[in-house]
Amino acid sequence: MNASDPNRHLWLLILLVVIFVVQPFVASFYYGPMILNIIGAAVFLSATYAVSRRRSFFIIGFCVSIFSIAMTFWLAAAPSHWLIMLAHGSLMVLIGFFAVAILSYVLGSGRVTWDKIYGAICAYLLLGYAWTFAYSLVAEAQPDAFMSLTSAMPHDIVGRVMQLRYFSFVTLATVGYGDIVPHTAAARTLALLEAILGQFYLVALVGRLVGLHIVHGSDRAE
Repeated sequence: MNASDPNRHLWLLILLVVIFVVQPFVASFYYGPMILNIIGAAVFLSATYAVSRRRSFFIIGFCVSIFSIAMTFWLAAAPSHWLIMLAHGSLMVLIGFFAVAILSYVLGSGRVTWDKIYGAICAYLLLGYAWTFAYSLVAEAQPDAFMSLTSAMPHDIVGRVMQLRYFSFVTLATVGYGDIVPHTAAARTLALLEAILGQFYLVALVGRLVGLHIVHGSDRAE
């Protein structure tokens, strides 16, 4: 592991953008879910590499990634209620862990670099995905947790995750189109927490990065 690799978060960002853009176009094909699972596995391994500056983070990320990848492929082969709960629960925990670990690096002391900026974007996207699977758990436990005002919520796993991903990022960005609405108390609470986090993230991140840039800019000037 090269701790000084300046592009460790760039590779992760590229893969996150790829899966974000590709998912709607390949999901409907017969091998679409398999392709998405392969890209997802690459995302987890890339995220594990991104947090490998700390050995403990690398071990946790690698072990949970292997478990989540196995659960995801198992779910694609034999979908069931308990397997959805287990697979999506592990994905929520894993993606949330990667987001927090990367964010701790981005907000830590040190000069503001392009790698930190890439990491900040990665953490934001990962938070949106973590909430996606949190919503999926709620929807699995409470089938009426979300209501679509334009069309019925998809019954297939991939279609539902895509709908909830859309809702998650719309909520995180506090756009709030209102075409998908949380219907139960648990769903509304999760949506409220994500909206608050989305606002706090941008304020805290920008403030911290600007502060670090000023501090280290002053040091170079002296």
